[in-house]
Amino acid sequence: MNQNEIAISDQDFTKMNIIAKKAAECGLYSGSGGEAKIFMILLSASEMGVKPMEALNGGIWNIQGKIEISARLMSKMIRLRGHSIKTVQCDEQVCILEGRRSDNGDTMQASFSIKDAVKAGLASRDVWKKYTEDMLYSRALSRLARRLFSDVVGQAYVEGEIRGECEIISSNADLEQVKQIELTDEQTNKIKEDFLINYLESEHEDIRSYTDIYMSHHKKSLEETISTFENDSEKFKSNLNRWIEKRKQKIENEN
Repeated sequence: MNQNEIAISDQDFTKMNIIAKKAAECGLYSGSGGEAKIFMILLSASEMGVKPMEALNGGIWNIQGKIEISARLMSKMIRLRGHSIKTVQCDEQVCILEGRRSDNGDTMQASFSIKDAVKAGLASRDVWKKYTEDMLYSRALSRLARRLFSDVVGQAYVEGEIRGECEIISSNADLEQVKQIELTDEQTNKIKEDFLINYLESEHEDIRSYTDIYMSHHKKSLEETISTFENDSEKFKSNLNRWIEKRKQKIENEN
């Protein structure tokens, strides 16, 4: 893709702003974050040639500045460029994919096995137990895409690689290393502020306090906690209000 193909016009920029504003206002995309975060998802989608609603409806996520895309979208993007992906083997033990470029004929195989999943600490998760073959396919596809079709997917990962709080990093020796993502204070504050933007400023202090207590009590990370709140905002608001009332009663009783 050349520079002219990825240039964002003023008209497109304005359109993305409008879509981001409407998406944030409607409440259907609260899991994607506030208006600013939705806009960044749309901007990333535009640079990769993905339509706005395809990106928002389960196609693209922005996780702390890193892009995840669904396996279906990743496959579609590669095939739309004329490249091909052949499944050599895919079962509950290993998935082996072979890719061929349409421009120069380069071919490459990439695989991801259940042994890789165990080594990375993935195999014990419910989604991996229930959909082992699909998860192996997604990781093999992501590995193949980064190695052979990097001009198509850019810096994107497949769905679940970042949100799972660990990322697979390919080395030149084809070895995999897994590292836990540690948030800086700046990143932590940004995640909280992106979430708080959906609520009244007068509620922010209570939400911050409740979030810290929830994380400590449930032994969850900030990303997991915010995701839980966003996935069921009504339940979150109800629990928050009950917590506020209990705190008030406790203060009154102590006085």
